[in-house]
Amino acid sequence: MSEPPQPAGRIRSRPGDFLVEELSTFEPSGRGEHLALWIRKEGIDHRSMVHTIASACGVRPGRIGWAGMKDRDAVTVQWITVQCGDIDPTVIDSRHIGVLQAARHDRKIKLGHLTGNRFIIRIRELDPIATPGIHRALNELSQAGLPNHFMEQRFGYRGINASIGICSLRGHWEELIDVWLGTTLQPWPEVEQERRELCAAEKYREAADRWPESWAPERSTLEHLARGATAQEAIAEVPPPIRRIWTDAAQATIFNDVLDERLAAGTASTLLDGDITWSHERFFDALLDTEAEDLAIVPTGPLWGRRLRASGGMTAAVEKAALAKSGLEERHFHGPGTPAGGRRPLVIPVVSPHCESGFDDHGNYVEIRFMLPKGGYATAVVDAIIDRGER
Repeated sequence: MSEPPQPAGRIRSRPGDFLVEELSTFEPSGRGEHLALWIRKEGIDHRSMVHTIASACGVRPGRIGWAGMKDRDAVTVQWITVQCGDIDPTVIDSRHIGVLQAARHDRKIKLGHLTGNRFIIRIRELDPIATPGIHRALNELSQAGLPNHFMEQRFGYRGINASIGICSLRGHWEELIDVWLGTTLQPWPEVEQERRELCAAEKYREAADRWPESWAPERSTLEHLARGATAQEAIAEVPPPIRRIWTDAAQATIFNDVLDERLAAGTASTLLDGDITWSHERFFDALLDTEAEDLAIVPTGPLWGRRLRASGGMTAAVEKAALAKSGLEERHFHGPGTPAGGRRPLVIPVVSPHCESGFDDHGNYVEIRFMLPKGGYATAVVDAIIDRGER
């Protein structure tokens, strides 16, 4: 018997419909060369936020520290640090960024120094009769755990980052240029077609002139090619954080394939011989929550890299098959600039689920609330309970 279709709904209809609050044990020390800021941002991507704050404080972007990268299309609250002298924190306040709290601190906050995130999401254009079903689905996720897929945010504009990352890891530089800036992955929006065709025809100067100024890496790469650089030389000039985004997406594709295989086999939450485990106990301890103790220890999947801890048995066979499916081999992760690698839990807990319906100036909504460990995607929770029509 087939499962009933998911109710249809929309998220992010309005800026305040998607709220993310960072959960961490971070506390400013009250002294030191860094300024710790508890900020609220809205309608701005992470990279632009960092550059805006750096400019306001008169420092380089590298002096900004953060624990996690938050969505652009959301209202988000998080800690950052700025290595700077005495400044008035209100110089940072802008249309997109507000400072809620400020104090001195003795060190830069690092990526990953958070426990998780709390989410409040309003679903709109939804039949109110669907509310009980959404409530049940959310509770079922809390009991069974959430498959820890990487979601569309990881794969970038039109989902091409993984393809670019695979080209980069294989050293296929000309193919990378065409995937990124040319016509390989068609169809493209009409507004982009001319400049992509110019790139494919190796008319790099004309192509660069047709990319908007805000697309700086694309323009810069085409300008290097126009000056006679090889594809490899031009890609070497792309900022390392952007190249890391590409290889991260390649890793994510392989991980998702492993997770899908384990879900199909019914073993995503089951420890098998050869598995390497992950403990969520620190997350539960930080929240003083023991409701999902069955999910404290779970199996992991691979984030391929030069220091990846290898699994064994059938687990290793599944992981190597996913690697081969991507067109990559282990040797592709051992050159300069390749990712270090690691493990990621296949399943994560959904803590403190809550669901209620309401009405505001913009109409009916169903509001869901929950907490996830760091690295978990709220959109994965949403996709498990509604059809948002964006996949």
